[in-house]
Amino acid sequence: MYTDEELLPLSALNDLLFCERRAAMHLLERIWQDNQYTTEGQFAHRRVDQTADLKRGDHRNVTGMMLSSYRLGLAGRADLVEFRSVPESSTLRVPFPVDFKRGRKRRWDNDEVQLCAQALCLEEMLGVTVPQGAIFHIRSQQRRDVVFDTALRQKTEEAAGRLQSLVRSGHTPAARWKPRCRGCSLLESCLPRVWRQATSASQYLEDVILQSED
Repeated sequence: MYTDEELLPLSALNDLLFCERRAAMHLLERIWQDNQYTTEGQFAHRRVDQTADLKRGDHRNVTGMMLSSYRLGLAGRADLVEFRSVPESSTLRVPFPVDFKRGRKRRWDNDEVQLCAQALCLEEMLGVTVPQGAIFHIRSQQRRDVVFDTALRQKTEEAAGRLQSLVRSGHTPAARWKPRCRGCSLLESCLPRVWRQATSASQYLEDVILQSED
């Protein structure tokens, strides 16, 4: 069990799975920069960042709810938690976390891990099982359900452990250029192309594969 001082931001899991260097620059070096994508994301979140508790039919919707898990060492704020009524009970409600994302679904699953971490926090805080949640894509106004299966839960717990290890190490990983670096807000501070070693044939082929994946 972690202490209050050891709790790390839920959002840092997203950073970690996108790029460990980015997570370290945020958490260890306290380097923050905005670009078009982060600014658009902040603007899109302006409503759900405000704490509110509203009734929507049979559901109770809470925005800006504070979450924490002392088992995983995580804390943060949920965009939206829908407390859905259970047909068999007049009082029991099941939490359904909804995370708001600016753009479309990505090819990697850092968004799903961040959402699953919210579910694990809710389970620890409320003593209930949270089987699924959703990601709301703001641009398309589409909601995509996410099931918190065993594989996703395991990946989320492993990511939380890696995040804690990264912070305890106090070490920022070396820069390494990847195609996804182009959209990173820390590109000008990280300078992955400057620090990149001379490209070999194997490195070139690896970059081609990474670019096709991204």
